[in-house]
Amino acid sequence: MGKIYASDFDPILLPGETALLITETKSLNIQCVAVDALPEYQKDFGALTAATWARDNEDSNLELADFELSQLRMRVIDDMRMEFNNLGSTKKWRTSKTNFYLGQFPQTDGDEWLKEYMFKASEFFVYEQDTPRFDFYSIRALATSRVLFSGWKFRVRSINQPGKITILVSGWNK
Repeated sequence: MGKIYASDFDPILLPGETALLITETKSLNIQCVAVDALPEYQKDFGALTAATWARDNEDSNLELADFELSQLRMRVIDDMRMEFNNLGSTKKWRTSKTNFYLGQFPQTDGDEWLKEYMFKASEFFVYEQDTPRFDFYSIRALATSRVLFSGWKFRVRSINQPGKITILVSGWNK
């Protein structure tokens, strides 16, 4: 069984392993049936206006079929800030007073500790058609707002026994 936010980006579940998934609308005990790699996918969310937040940018390409879960990490390619906006009552990357963001993924040598931290911190999950949304901000106008995604996809089935680990997909509620 993998670990969330680990340096080695291994699948959180292997076939036969179990988890409790918590989404905005439900909690579900599942068992992993199969795992597949999602090597890389780049999404350009479009042009950004200088010094203006572009809110609620959906990426429906990350949606899955019924009883599928993905474990994803991302790298911001362009010089911008990206906030994760899961629209849940309990948002990820947020304290009671402020939102946190990912900046552009470091491109230079010598920033290995920062690259590792940003890659780990970017981890999130998508269950079925739970469409992820993102907010973007750039100090200057940009022609592109590109993000690179990679991760794992799981085929799961519902079970009656408690899952061994808890995965917070889009909420804290049980």
